[in-house]
Amino acid sequence: MRCLQSVIICEGPSDEWFLPVLLQRAMDLLCLETFPGDVDVRDVRVLAADHQRPEALAATATREHGAFDVLFYHHDGFPSRTAADKIEAVRQALSLVGVREAFVPVVPVMETEAWILADPETLAMVLSVPVEKVRALLPAQPKLVERRSEPKELLRLVMRTLVRRHRRARPDGHDVERYFSELAENVNIGLLREVPAFAEWWRAMTQAMERLGFRHG
Repeated sequence: MRCLQSVIICEGPSDEWFLPVLLQRAMDLLCLETFPGDVDVRDVRVLAADHQRPEALAATATREHGAFDVLFYHHDGFPSRTAADKIEAVRQALSLVGVREAFVPVVPVMETEAWILADPETLAMVLSVPVEKVRALLPAQPKLVERRSEPKELLRLVMRTLVRRHRRARPDGHDVERYFSELAENVNIGLLREVPAFAEWWRAMTQAMERLGFRHG
């Protein structure tokens, strides 16, 4: 059995609650579908590094040499040119210090919250609110969530409109960030694969595993 170990550098705390769990689940499914040999997908570990300074980030990565196979770098995909420039700067900084592990960007458009909005059933379940009420506020198809200019605000709208109305079902509060881990554990990966930015991550991860020597089944 071969292990697949990865680390992630995130933009903020709520992303750290959501993305590591989500990506670990997604890699499990990817391996089952495409690399069905015995692959032990380890938990995605959050790497504490300066997200905005490529050189400092690269220095942190060198200190972790040998401890991971894949480095995920999360950057929200808007504005697109800003995101692309920063990702390329990080890629070059890693190359300059000799980091040879796979580098895979994680680039939700516009924000990580867009991926949560792709699955209204899971969102309704976690928030303990009626799913038909959630659907009425969200885009009709998963692939449309990236067309919303402010997914974080839309998620807050769901909270303001629905959770307070049904708050007796969840007496532990109504701050959506408290639910990010539970959302990550349950969000439908199949629906996420209809979202263009997540589909791009899936493609890039597949290519990274091929370069690492994993083989298609």
